[in-house]
Amino acid sequence: MGEEREPEEKEGKSAEDLLILAEEHLAEERYEEAIKIYKEIVKGEPTLPTLAKACNDCGVAYASLEQYDAAIGFFNAALNLKQYLMDEGISAYYNLGQVYKIIGDEEKAEHCFKRGETLKREHKRRDEEAQRMFSSVL
Repeated sequence: MGEEREPEEKEGKSAEDLLILAEEHLAEERYEEAIKIYKEIVKGEPTLPTLAKACNDCGVAYASLEQYDAAIGFFNAALNLKQYLMDEGISAYYNLGQVYKIIGDEEKAEHCFKRGETLKREHKRRDEEAQRMFSSVL
């Protein structure tokens, strides 16, 4: 049977610590446990970057469980906070596009993929500009 696991101590952990724990569960394909922690993070009024990441990752967990409506809701929540995501929403758009593709909404999927690609090109352009600026200073 399955390996017995010690109950994890969540009491007193910061939202960022909980996010790390939830990410570990997600990586181990322990989706239900990850979702419980992501929801705990959201209820705790974390910083906006932590909230944005938790929403995107919770969407991934729901999509992995084929609970697509919940996944769409969390991806959209993450996109409402995209300025706080490290990639400014590129992965959230891609994830949302994947879900729309799975459920057969090709138009919405294509829209999400295009938005993600546009952001990716903009990131690349800004990175190249920053490198040019730094190389001229150094």
